Amino acid sequence: MSLARLVMTSTQCGICLALLIIPHAVGQAQFTSSYQGGTVTGLVGSSVTFTWTFSSQVLSILWGLKKDHGIDDNGKLVLLDRNGSSLSLPVPRSYIGRVSGRRHDDASSGQANFTLSSITKHDERFYACMIAPVNVLYPSYYDSVYLLVEEVPLITHLTAVNTSYNEGNPVNITCKATGTPDPDVRWIHKGQLKSSGSKTAHLTFNTISKADLGIYTCRANNSAGRTEKELNIVVNCECSKHLLFLPYAKAEILARRM
Repeated sequence: MSLARLVMTSTQCGICLALLIIPHAVGQAQFTSSYQGGTVTGLVGSSVTFTWTFSSQVLSILWGLKKDHGIDDNGKLVLLDRNGSSLSLPVPRSYIGRVSGRRHDDASSGQANFTLSSITKHDERFYACMIAPVNVLYPSYYDSVYLLVEEVPLITHLTAVNTSYNEGNPVNITCKATGTPDPDVRWIHKGQLKSSGSKTAHLTFNTISKADLGIYTCRANNSAGRTEKELNIVVNCECSKHLLFLPYAKAEILARRM
């Protein structure tokens, strides 16, 4: 066989191989933006939308609850076909009416958006998205994201709003709050910080006096928001007791002089 013939045969084989590869390459689908296990933050009671973009030639897109390196068979939430229609799925009861999805594709790329509404603390977990290519010779691609659910602080315990104490007595007042992340709790009086702590703040007076009376604000704060309540402290002066008996004391002195 001549050298020229060998070269031609090799070239023809290369062309045939390229023709075999090109259709498969066109049918391959991949994520062009993904979370790669990262975290998205959502607030209790609000909505959060997860967004993925991908190359063209995606047949279907499935979103659901992550399990191992895929989606839980009992945790499928939304399935979108190539036309963007949502296909019927046995959605877990706690997610019914709270999940939706949509996709948009053009000639070279596409985007899928999945929304979870009325977020609760129980929604905090990993979610996953899986895209299936048109060409069945290629595998499906998978990506996951963690939803961190935050809660605005809630003051759960505060000493009676209007509290009266006798001057000179020891007093300890507590303010407690819950929330995610754990809230920073502070006691504020006349614009000044009196005490602070994580989830709990104590306001302590070894011997309370008239100088301590007034409005105190318990303020709980975290990245989700701020909540506060006021407490009015009334201090009963010891001198008032003696003043009540003063007229009688004067009368007794005058009687003795007579």
